[in-house]
Amino acid sequence: ANAGDRSMNDCLDPHDAISLVPGWDPLQAEIEELKGGLSNRTYLVTYGGERSVLRLDIEDTNVVRFDRSYELSIMQVAHDAGIGPEVMFADSDRGILLTRFLPGRTWNTDDMKSGEQLGRLARLLRLVHSLPTCGKLINYPKEAAAYERFLSQRESLNTFASRCVKIVRETPDRGVVACCHNDIIAGNVIDNGDLKLIDWEYALDNDPLFDIACAIAFHDLDERHSAILLDTYAEGAGVDERERLAEQQRTCDALHWLWFAARQAVSPNGLQTRHMERLQQRIH
Repeated sequence: ANAGDRSMNDCLDPHDAISLVPGWDPLQAEIEELKGGLSNRTYLVTYGGERSVLRLDIEDTNVVRFDRSYELSIMQVAHDAGIGPEVMFADSDRGILLTRFLPGRTWNTDDMKSGEQLGRLARLLRLVHSLPTCGKLINYPKEAAAYERFLSQRESLNTFASRCVKIVRETPDRGVVACCHNDIIAGNVIDNGDLKLIDWEYALDNDPLFDIACAIAFHDLDERHSAILLDTYAEGAGVDERERLAEQQRTCDALHWLWFAARQAVSPNGLQTRHMERLQQRIH
């Protein structure tokens, strides 16, 4: 996408986005904004009696930009495997993604504290990591450096940002690579009897234990629940897996802090402050 496309998208109306879908009349679409997203604008679209989800990028809140072509190809194989939504339309230049709505219950934090549910999540992640690799490794040191540059003029955030970047850079490369979702949180899990994942925008090849670490770190899982998730996933985890997981958890915490800090710099709020304070205590 060029700069013109991106600036245009900041004010792109969802009806205008729908008008680009072949065969669709935006006047026939019922559009309802979905709350809660920090990185995108998201809408529930009802058209011809069927529901879909429209995502529009927001450029000014995204410090890091991904190549959407990888997201689309990974989503296709995830859908074919029965663990992700169907892509109905995409225009990467304009930051538009339309996916078929996945019926079911969105997980909450209670699900992440249930041993039974964590066992189901572990089995879902084995399916994710059995997908073909896309050939593009996620570059967390590069992303962390982008956050550091963004935060460099914010004195209150810059010092700890540099510490987080150092942690990310020093994460050992264990040479274990799989297709990963890279954003495993309760709100991205849909349960309709089977488990599926939404929001694949960060999906690229990575150490598969990062997905485990993400769930643990984001939801503050205790040792017992962390062990259930890892042991079910690995069918019995050894010392090597536990050491790798600890490394990935530390990396995940550092990246989460940078992510929250970038949003705090643009739009401060108390919840983000509490998240950052909790992460700082854990990282130290």
